[in-house]
Amino acid sequence: MDRSRNRKLLVSVFGPQEAREAVLGGARIVDSEDPRSALGNIKPQRIMDVSDAVLAAKRDLDVQLSTNIGEDQLLYRRSENGQAIQKSPYEIAGKASQAALGVANAMGVRVHPSNIVKVGVDGMNVELVSEVLTEVALTLKRTEEFSHCQVMGVLFAQDLDLWNKRKTNDDVRKNLIELREFHPASDDTSNAFDLAADGGKWVINTVRDQTGKILFLPGDTVDLYALHEKGVLPDDAHTPWVALNELFPHSTYYPTATKGPRTNKEVIKLMVDAAAGAGATSMMLDTQIQTKVANICLIDTGSSPEFVDLNQYDVGTGGLPTKGILTLDELRFFVEYAHFSGIEANLAGSLQSFQAQQVWVLIPQLDQVSTRGGSSAVELDPHTGKPAGEDTRQQRIIKRLLVAGLVAPEQGGVLNIPEAMKNNPDAVAAVKNLVAVIQAKRTEQSLPALQVFWVDKFGNAEVIR
Repeated sequence: MDRSRNRKLLVSVFGPQEAREAVLGGARIVDSEDPRSALGNIKPQRIMDVSDAVLAAKRDLDVQLSTNIGEDQLLYRRSENGQAIQKSPYEIAGKASQAALGVANAMGVRVHPSNIVKVGVDGMNVELVSEVLTEVALTLKRTEEFSHCQVMGVLFAQDLDLWNKRKTNDDVRKNLIELREFHPASDDTSNAFDLAADGGKWVINTVRDQTGKILFLPGDTVDLYALHEKGVLPDDAHTPWVALNELFPHSTYYPTATKGPRTNKEVIKLMVDAAAGAGATSMMLDTQIQTKVANICLIDTGSSPEFVDLNQYDVGTGGLPTKGILTLDELRFFVEYAHFSGIEANLAGSLQSFQAQQVWVLIPQLDQVSTRGGSSAVELDPHTGKPAGEDTRQQRIIKRLLVAGLVAPEQGGVLNIPEAMKNNPDAVAAVKNLVAVIQAKRTEQSLPALQVFWVDKFGNAEVIR
């Protein structure tokens, strides 16, 4: 194993067995996250269970722990469109630092003394982003036990034009309703829709309570009263009409950047400046939950001839093919500018194996990538042989072979291709090209030979010869 590099894969898990799968698959950072929550909030006892599992696991390399302090618990409230609103100038920064101490304590220092606190800062102007990250970093440094704890700023790339085209897709709407990514609206609000329409098609078999129980089954009455009674809408909602929560435009929160619908180098620079200037040790470039559900990922593999474009053959929610946001040139700029600013660069945003294995060899200086969806599969009940959960972000579970598909090459990273592409001749031809390109780059960089697999939605693998 090549130990001259220190590249890391972060895997988000929801319990001790997923943590073990992540470690066995090659994760270098095990991140506690609740996939049923749009922001990844998780109970401290769950974080402790994950920590114990990692501590007991056999590991070839050091493994760090991380978790997200979330965002909603930091706020007095959000505006109708989700913008962060404070009661006082210090509320969000103060609560963020308190939450950071809490999750640092839950992770402990037994697994690794330099665990990571992820701070997501969406819906905040760049000045507030800097204030929140600074307060968290300084607070942790002042403690006796957690002075070595690292802070990772999590900021979000976007393509507003693409989001606007996809947000009216029925399946996208249903997924975001399940995640509670909507707010009450009037019937004349742009892109609003009626939760009670067509017999309640938007909420039947969709919305759940905190235990995961479905609130509306076929045949149930769906009206304003029922939506109030079951907590889907607040009591002050006067109609069953809602609108999806929107993305936060960079033009509002980064006003000095050139206006445009898509994240550009100027916005990336401002994001990195905010994270580095606040004392964060790394920055994750991610995508918002709305974007993930609409099958919009971070990496645009169709933007450069150096990429082999498999995005176009990866079909997700609502029959929508995967589309990426950032070009290879912009991704390289992010990594280079992060290093210029003295922090590590982490790429997230619904990364798949066929994207990650290209990025590792095309941007060798990249420090970290992050995954959950790309390393998760539908769970099977070993007793019945039937699915134990649905094929959704919230219910899929982490599998070690799928984790290996995003691991850096020098640590045993493999290439996993969705089995659904197997019946598309164009996709099969693109896969052969991809294998050849990655293998050539690995040989050039003295990296191990590439193993390639077809994988199904249950995480079962078949070697591609």
